[in-house]
Amino acid sequence: MAMASELWRFLGDNVGSFVAFVVAFLMLWAAWRQHHAVFDQLERVTPAMMFLHIPLLILVVLLPYPTALVGESLVGDLADNPLTICLFAGVEALLLLCQAALLFVVVRSGVLEPGADGRQLTIKAIMLVVFGLFWALTAVLTWWFSNIPFVWLLSPVVASGASKTAGRWIPLPNESASD
Repeated sequence: MAMASELWRFLGDNVGSFVAFVVAFLMLWAAWRQHHAVFDQLERVTPAMMFLHIPLLILVVLLPYPTALVGESLVGDLADNPLTICLFAGVEALLLLCQAALLFVVVRSGVLEPGADGRQLTIKAIMLVVFGLFWALTAVLTWWFSNIPFVWLLSPVVASGASKTAGRWIPLPNESASD
């Protein structure tokens, strides 16, 4: 019985780390899924695309570390330390911007399979840039505002708004051909 209470105490003391693990897993899953969805539409991979995988993979491997810091800052010794939030948001921003760069290279390199929607990939790339800039802004603002993680709850709104706005700016394929 004593071991069970110790386990519950341990789980309670580390709830921030468990939440952080789930957040990191979901973020990495989304990046992985998007990556595969894009690469399923390619005829071939260019050297530029391979080069962009270097920072992308570094950031994917790095993400769990600042995520663990955020988890620790929720309940542990790092509470109220803006550097933990800044590092997490900064790594996420860089990851999103690398994904956007990769999409722009994919669209511009002419390696999409016939029938692949380059317009949708461009819209997604623009959304990732806006989303990355949103996360970069939160990384900076965390030095002045303590509740920045709550601003991250706006992430779906920012992503959706960026996608809709970019969709209005990027012409449909038949519209650009008639100009």
